[in-house]
Amino acid sequence: MIFDLAIIGAGIAGVSCAVYAKRAGLNFIMFEKNAVGGQILFINRIDNYIGLELIDGISLVEKLSNTLKNLNIEPISQEVIGINKERDCIKILTKENTYISKTLVIATGASFKRLMLENEEKFIGKGISYCAVCDGYFFKNKIVAVVGGGNTAVEEALYLSSISKKVILIHRKDTLKAMDYLKDMLFKKNNIEIKYNTIVKKLIGKDFLENIVLENLKEKKEYNLKINGLFIAIGMSPNTFIFKDIVNLDEYGFIITDEYMKTSCDFIWAVGDCRKRQLRQLITSASEGAISAISVYKYLRGDYISI
Repeated sequence: MIFDLAIIGAGIAGVSCAVYAKRAGLNFIMFEKNAVGGQILFINRIDNYIGLELIDGISLVEKLSNTLKNLNIEPISQEVIGINKERDCIKILTKENTYISKTLVIATGASFKRLMLENEEKFIGKGISYCAVCDGYFFKNKIVAVVGGGNTAVEEALYLSSISKKVILIHRKDTLKAMDYLKDMLFKKNNIEIKYNTIVKKLIGKDFLENIVLENLKEKKEYNLKINGLFIAIGMSPNTFIFKDIVNLDEYGFIITDEYMKTSCDFIWAVGDCRKRQLRQLITSASEGAISAISVYKYLRGDYISI
């Protein structure tokens, strides 16, 4: 069978694309190797999505899953391991099967960046985490550190401050990048300490993380800090490796598209956090998914215009 459309990824961008593709009557297939929702599962607090009052990530994921179920859309739980671009179609390769589609929407999102330090892999789940919502409970009344200075890092620190005895926020620059309202909340917390101009140099421990070595970049001094847990929140890397020879990427690996979400290939589109864009928000991801589905519909109908 040749599908009209294949969607890779079931985060909010992929779900939005699927909903609009279903409404447009397209015969499509959707892949998601993990769970519907993607990175939303790791968000503790969502308070800026239009039309929704304060909601947590898990609750929003339930709504997304129900939306798919109500439309009889069932993602295939297979990991896409390769893409072959033919003259007028796409071959999608998984470990189990090969699928053929006339068009493709890439909604693979992004993954947590790592510090790339020795022992980092060893201590994941043994003192190191990339998600406070997932693992914060294990550090109740303990001392933890968060690495980063953006919105995510500050949100992680705020969440942990209500669970842990003390939170130490480590940032390599002398000012935080987070939005003002988040910084205001942070500065009011008595159990959060901020270490500016500081980086993590080493991770120390036997079976579990026990200490970290910090360096003050201004003073050029290193020192040990005893902690029970380390949460890393330094950004995201796009999940675009398998597409690097098929569509154009920027210097950071994000997929370059036009305003209709079309890539450098005439029958491939990209949406969400894997795409190069200025604003990375749930609401922009949802809108991009809708735009891509309508773009695919018009392309298949023969009246697609790209500039």
